[in-house]
Amino acid sequence: MYCNNCCMCLPMRGGGMWLSGLCFLINVIGAAFLFLWGSYFFSSSLAPFLGGFSALQAITATVAFFGLYNYSFMLTRMFVYMQWLLTFVSAARIGLMAFELEQNQDRISGECFGGVNDKGYSPQGTTAAFYCNTPIDTFILVFIVGLAVDWMLNGYMYFVAWRFYVRLRLYPDAIKGEEFTFEEGLDEL
Repeated sequence: MYCNNCCMCLPMRGGGMWLSGLCFLINVIGAAFLFLWGSYFFSSSLAPFLGGFSALQAITATVAFFGLYNYSFMLTRMFVYMQWLLTFVSAARIGLMAFELEQNQDRISGECFGGVNDKGYSPQGTTAAFYCNTPIDTFILVFIVGLAVDWMLNGYMYFVAWRFYVRLRLYPDAIKGEEFTFEEGLDEL
């Protein structure tokens, strides 16, 4: 006998939809942050790449949401086969972003203390002022912890969608509201 719902902290379909909506929101905010202000923290060529990767993760969260919402075998399967690769690439992205933030630490703090930065204006009163009031080490730590939480949420969303995909595959008729038989219910315990 095996546990079919082990490690499920949320309801399979509703919790997965809620989690994919949360991951979509986090990744859209992250993509907007990286597209708008990524050049303050990273190189000008790396910031759009990182923002595009966050947008790609938001798109996959949307695929998961619609797959769970429509009981779609095709969309959940597509999500499951795409997301495992994005999870590994996302872990590498966290390391790359941490490395870049540590390398650019002096440049980031220099934009706060300089009168006029290389963009031609003072950061006080601009979008750069939100990180100038925080010590740079604390800011980098909070940034990396936020990326790690995003990675864990995306990983758990993958797990929930994978469980839903397996359930769709094993019980195609029972998933759309029809009740399980007694024997199938015992397998779900």
